[in-house]
Amino acid sequence: MNEKSPLLPIGTMLRLKPEGNDEYIDFMGSCGMECCQVCRLIEDYLEGGVDNAKSQAVLERFAKYSIRPVSIFLCYKVPGDGNGLVTPELRTERFTFAFRQMLWAKRQNIPWISCHAGVFPEPGSPEYSRFVNDMREFADFAADLGQSFLFETGPEPLEAIELLLQDIGKENVGLNFDPANLLLYDKSDPEVFAERLFHKIFLIHCKDGKRPMPGEKLGRETPLGEGDTNFRNLLSALLKRGFRGPLILERETAISKEHFDDQAAAVQMLKEIRKPFVGS
Repeated sequence: MNEKSPLLPIGTMLRLKPEGNDEYIDFMGSCGMECCQVCRLIEDYLEGGVDNAKSQAVLERFAKYSIRPVSIFLCYKVPGDGNGLVTPELRTERFTFAFRQMLWAKRQNIPWISCHAGVFPEPGSPEYSRFVNDMREFADFAADLGQSFLFETGPEPLEAIELLLQDIGKENVGLNFDPANLLLYDKSDPEVFAERLFHKIFLIHCKDGKRPMPGEKLGRETPLGEGDTNFRNLLSALLKRGFRGPLILERETAISKEHFDDQAAAVQMLKEIRKPFVGS
């Protein structure tokens, strides 16, 4: 199931801050963003449900600029080992907190739930079977809410993600495709990955980067278009094949003039790339 928006909406990942988000949302509106992926939906924004003042303030600021939240990127209350939904000892707590975030998303008609799930267990192991079964139930909960669950591409190679998607076997389970992460973790070629799993790409993180240098464990992120993802050609190829989902910028640098300049330039790049496909 490749859910699509006819407009290829352009936005960014917004990492919510307890102290407020007006400045960043104002910036998003000023450079013509149309959507966003909400991240760090922590207790500050969840407690009290529909009456949460901080949550309402964010939604009102979005409405001021006609910015539509289209996805949430799950966060966790317990930091743990950074292995997402995979760690068995943390899974119950993390599923529970994820469900609360997904119910928040349901109230906002947000269809895509994304997550760094963590390094998958070894296929064929008891833990792998348990993980697959648990993710099937997780996907069923998402489906009941009218949502799709998307694995963020990261440290897993193409073959591991492809096998997991097949084993889970749910139409509402797909990919939050981040081509830069494949390079940063020195994994699959982004173009090969996109060609093989196109039918499971529901949302794209528009991010660029380079593979690790010899002796390094992690590569380097770059401004969009300055890395080795061949981003213009990669995205154009996906649009030619019919992708019409959200285009979500992600720039993992400190908030600064450089960060804002990179984001604004990237918005213009994305508008240029999508213009032949949607006319604007």
